[in-house]
Amino acid sequence: MAAASCLASPAHAEDERAPVELGATYVTDVLSVVDGGIRRGTAWLGRGDVTVSVDGRVFGIDGAEFFVDVMGVNPPDFSGRYVGDAQTVSNVQANSAIRPYEAWLAVPLGKSFTVKAGLIDLNTEFDVQDVGRTFLNSSFGIGPDFSQTGVNGPSIFPAPATAALLRYEDDDWAARVGIFDAVAGSLSNPRRTVFRIPGQRGALLVGEVERKLPGDGEIQLGLWHYTTHFDLIDPAATGKATSQGGYALVEGTLAKRDKAALLGWARIGVASDRTNPIGLYLGGGAAWRTDKHEIGLAVAHAQLGTPGRRATLAAEGGTDRAETTIELTYARPVTSWLTVQPDLQYVINPGWVSSRDDALVAGVRFSFSLSTD
Repeated sequence: MAAASCLASPAHAEDERAPVELGATYVTDVLSVVDGGIRRGTAWLGRGDVTVSVDGRVFGIDGAEFFVDVMGVNPPDFSGRYVGDAQTVSNVQANSAIRPYEAWLAVPLGKSFTVKAGLIDLNTEFDVQDVGRTFLNSSFGIGPDFSQTGVNGPSIFPAPATAALLRYEDDDWAARVGIFDAVAGSLSNPRRTVFRIPGQRGALLVGEVERKLPGDGEIQLGLWHYTTHFDLIDPAATGKATSQGGYALVEGTLAKRDKAALLGWARIGVASDRTNPIGLYLGGGAAWRTDKHEIGLAVAHAQLGTPGRRATLAAEGGTDRAETTIELTYARPVTSWLTVQPDLQYVINPGWVSSRDDALVAGVRFSFSLSTD
C-alpha cells in the first residue's frame, strides 16, 4: 500500500487544510483465549472506515466542516463465544455490517462556540480517554458504566444516533452539551443505520466540563440522563425507572524525558443500578510513549449493583460482585501506514459468573491507515 497524494492546492499555505481530505483505516485483531473463559479458541475481528472531510470553504462557511464515515465490520462475537466477559476485550467487535457510521456538519458560532448536528459518535465528544485510546479493551474508550446504557447503547460504535450539540472551548476550559436520540440504530435490524430527529424516540442528554492542566493534562466531569424510562433489572421487581449517571476523569503527563513521556489516567463512573447492571466502574493505567513505540498497562474494574447481581444470580446460578481486566499492550509503527500491536489481557470473574474460570487472552492488532492530509 502507498500513501495517497494530497489534494491541497500548492498555492495554499502549508498549514492550511486541504478543501477535501480523504482517509481510510482498517483495524484487525487476531485474538485467542489460551486459558479459562468459556472455551479456548481463536478469532479474527476487524473494522474498516472510509472517511471524507470537507472544509467549510467549499460551501462558503469559513471554519465549518462536513464529515462522513462509512464503516464495515467483520465478526465474530469473540467475547460472547470464547471469553464470556461483559466489558469486551476488543473494541472493534460488532455485528457484521457495511453502513454509514457518522455524517455531521459542524459550524463555528463566533470565536469559542461550535454547533454540530447529524449522525454523531458520542465517544468522539464525551468521555474520551486520550491516554487509554491505544488499548484494545472497550472499557478504555468509553466507560462501561456509560456504554451499557440505552436500548442499543448510547450512540457509540457500532450504532450511533442522530444528535445536536454545542461545544465551547478556550485556552483553559471546554464544555459540551448534547441531545442524542435515545435509541441508537434500528431495533428490528442492528446492522442498519437509522436517521431520526434527535429526541424522536426519547432523548439522551449529556453534559461535560473539561479543565485543561499543565503538561497536556485535563480533568473531565460529565453527567448523562435519559428522558425515557427503562424496565427494572431486578427479577423480583416490576415497573420502570430512570437511567442516569456521571463520570470523572483525570489524565496527563507523569514524567518526561527527551522525546518520551510517561502518561497516566484514572476514571470513575456511576450509573443508576435499578436499570443498569453496572453500578460502579473504576479504571485507568499508564503508558510510556516515544516517537517509535508505546507500552502500556491498564486496569478496568466493573462492579455490579445489587439488582444486577440478583439478575445475574437468577440467570447463571452464581455470581461475583466485580469483573476486572488487566491489559498489557505494546504498539510499534512499522511503516507510516502500519502499526503492529501485541496484546495480553487477563480477565478476572468474566461476566461476573462465579463458576467461570478467569480468562487469559493473547493476540495482536494490525492498524492500517491512509489519508490525503
